[in-house]
Amino acid sequence: MANYLSPLRRIAEAVSARLCYDYLCFKGPLLDESYLTHSVSDIICTFYDPNKTVIRKGYRHSALAPFAKPKGRKPEVDYVAVDLISKGIVLAVEAKWAGSSHCTAENILWDLARLKLLKDQYPAAICGLLIAGHKTTVDKVFSHDFFRDRTQHPLHRSFNKRKNFSLVKNINHQPFIDKQVKEWQAAYPGLATPSFLSTQLEESSISAHSSARFVARCWRVE
Repeated sequence: MANYLSPLRRIAEAVSARLCYDYLCFKGPLLDESYLTHSVSDIICTFYDPNKTVIRKGYRHSALAPFAKPKGRKPEVDYVAVDLISKGIVLAVEAKWAGSSHCTAENILWDLARLKLLKDQYPAAICGLLIAGHKTTVDKVFSHDFFRDRTQHPLHRSFNKRKNFSLVKNINHQPFIDKQVKEWQAAYPGLATPSFLSTQLEESSISAHSSARFVARCWRVE
């Protein structure tokens, strides 16, 4: 049987390996979210025929753009693969660097909602959230109360069981969710935010190994 890896699992493998390798090459001070670009884009390119699909970074978020205010930066997706014939998105990835000011529980929830909106718009698309960085900082991200074990949180971290997450009537985190939804709707008037989404961790035992200095975890979002 062929050793097939899904695009999201291969992204997790590649990013984790690249970070560990470059750290050993004394590039530690250079590692940040922008440093992920080559690893992520290179791996995405291996899955698609360049004559049929184009890979883009910072691509227009087609589900949010109609609700964006006239002034200000337009909503974007970190990485996408776009079919050249249909112009539809076939893969979308949002990336977060653990330890950066952007890698917060609030922004992770927003990324999940943004990916869910794209998944609803392009049902055949593969949508994923990538969180990468030093293992200690990745662990720190999940120390937030929003990700507390045995609560209705959105991301499993140690196994690839499907996780269903409700943004309404959430018995553990509804005040936190409501606050974020209010901010989303203020930024995008008229936007119908998702009420439900599911995630599934897609990573190998290598990228999740307990002794790894750097880790990359990728969740499929539906």
